[in-house]
Amino acid sequence: NDEQSEERVRKRGLETSHMPRRHRITAIALLLIGAGIFSVFSARAASDRPPIAPEDLSLKDNPAEPGASAMILYHEEIISNKDLHDCYSEQFYRIKIFTEAGKKYADIELPYYKSIEEVRDVHGRTVHPDGTVIKFDGKILDRLLPKPGDLKVQAKTFVLPDVTPGSIIEYSYRVSLPEPYLAPGDWYVQAELFTSRAHFIYQTFARATTASLLWRSMHLDNVKAPDKRVDGSYVLDVENVPGLPEEDSMLPLPEVRGRIEFYYTTERHTADAKQYWDNVAKQWADENEKFIGKHRSIRDLAQQLTASADSPESKLRKLYARAQAIHNFDYDPEKTVREAEREKAKKDANVDDVLKRGSANQFNINYFFAALAQAAGFDAGITRVRGRNRTFFHPELQDRHELNQNLVWVRAANKDYYLDPGNPFCSFGMLPWYDTFTTTMRSTKQGAVFTKTPLPPAAQSTTFRIAQFTLDPDGSLAGTLTVRFTGELAFVRRMDARNQDETGRKKMISDEIKAWLPGSATFELSSLTGWDKNDDPLEAVGKVTMPNIATVAGRSVLLQLSAYTTSSRQQFESTKRTQDIYFAYPSTMADDFTIQLPASLQTAAVPKPNVYNLGNDFHYEIAVKQENNALHIQQQISVN
Repeated sequence: NDEQSEERVRKRGLETSHMPRRHRITAIALLLIGAGIFSVFSARAASDRPPIAPEDLSLKDNPAEPGASAMILYHEEIISNKDLHDCYSEQFYRIKIFTEAGKKYADIELPYYKSIEEVRDVHGRTVHPDGTVIKFDGKILDRLLPKPGDLKVQAKTFVLPDVTPGSIIEYSYRVSLPEPYLAPGDWYVQAELFTSRAHFIYQTFARATTASLLWRSMHLDNVKAPDKRVDGSYVLDVENVPGLPEEDSMLPLPEVRGRIEFYYTTERHTADAKQYWDNVAKQWADENEKFIGKHRSIRDLAQQLTASADSPESKLRKLYARAQAIHNFDYDPEKTVREAEREKAKKDANVDDVLKRGSANQFNINYFFAALAQAAGFDAGITRVRGRNRTFFHPELQDRHELNQNLVWVRAANKDYYLDPGNPFCSFGMLPWYDTFTTTMRSTKQGAVFTKTPLPPAAQSTTFRIAQFTLDPDGSLAGTLTVRFTGELAFVRRMDARNQDETGRKKMISDEIKAWLPGSATFELSSLTGWDKNDDPLEAVGKVTMPNIATVAGRSVLLQLSAYTTSSRQQFESTKRTQDIYFAYPSTMADDFTIQLPASLQTAAVPKPNVYNLGNDFHYEIAVKQENNALHIQQQISVN
């Protein structure tokens, strides 16, 4: 599963867009080094795993979930941070295959970050119902996953041999991390498939530290607390855990699947979460004030930039543009360049250093903009958020590292602005979708001020498809297609392609458009504009041919209303759903296409206009008009 895989990889000491959690982990490691942990421990032997039971070999179905394609008979996970020089996680899976559809679980994909992780000790085998064992001795491939971003996600992939319904597959592997990274302390108790039995071990540091090890249970009911052993390790055994498969348009998997998190902290939690966050906010307010300060260079620059502006918003726009002119090395494609710049950024004591150097990370660019806004006379400051693309903010956990991103709050002309100039793909007034409609905490001397960022309306994020087609007598369509992406839809594509060259961008957009069309159709991209201007739509123009799109029967031709008959899998095709439907952000799909008919054809009938509303959340409308010898079709779907 891509989302779970990405979450697991991310928690192995990495953040894909911001680095506070990484700093947190490194800091803990350094704290432990300071405590004197240098000894090298002997390698740990693999735990004794239960043998395959005869009843499992003959099992035909999962009695707890009849009709399932597969089930996990046994899962074992060992997380070891016992030796700082050899932190790792070890996984073992034993899966029973019931149906042809379940054979997909024999296609194994182990994602990891090659720059920081090593996948090794990969083993696997297939066991047939008669007990025949076929060991995996094939080739393990290493490929780059099609993930957006600048941290490349690799995957070890292989296929277990001779898998048929009734087989049991087993595989195991280890993911090692170099010093000073810790293996993530996460037990994913709940998986996609039903789990009959699972055994979890968390091995802690062998010596005392000034940091406390805590754990918390997320989205788990009726699961007992982990058992703490004499050596400090934690152990948990569970049975009969229902599976939670991924569904279309659902909450992020870490928000619904049960797990247990272990984490080190030097903080003291309070009985009242508000008191905890007030204390954090006061500390951050002091840090913000120290970094922003009051510098003559910033004041002079702000006055120079806003001298000719007439309205508060026009002033803010000028300051915003200047902040985005700072080179943002968080988005440099070359890791070596970014790491070198990051080392320099550690020496930035204040926003004046950012101005002098002309480059900064995303966090410090937002500080720089906040300083400009304050110098221009605006009530402005830093506010912290948790992007909702992976997990949501849970203040009751009292974990400051959840708020791992920053924005700038500005009050101007009785209006609150939430801005992110530190993201080079955000135009003024826009936030990344994952930072919209989420809790934000502004730090003040008096404590925490919690608010919610705004949610942009569906009309601001639109896919607009304009087509000029001609219908041939044989039922084929051909013509020009123009596609415009605006708002969050344009933002997502710019972010996904930020490290692609022109050829890669064209391929990405062309592949997306081709997926809207029937399998026999062709699309040739002729122009692609708007990549470098965030205020403009992202626009693609190309030529389309669709053979035999209309059904010809004698002198009659039946033409479907939509030219976009996608060949890809439809969403919500399942008749059964367990999770709430969750759309990441409001959006609109609007079509306006004209079909010029052959002179030999006359329109016999067109459908009546139709409008459908599902409360305020869903809107659909379609209208078909005959204009001379052409059909003009307009339709729109909006999800709020």
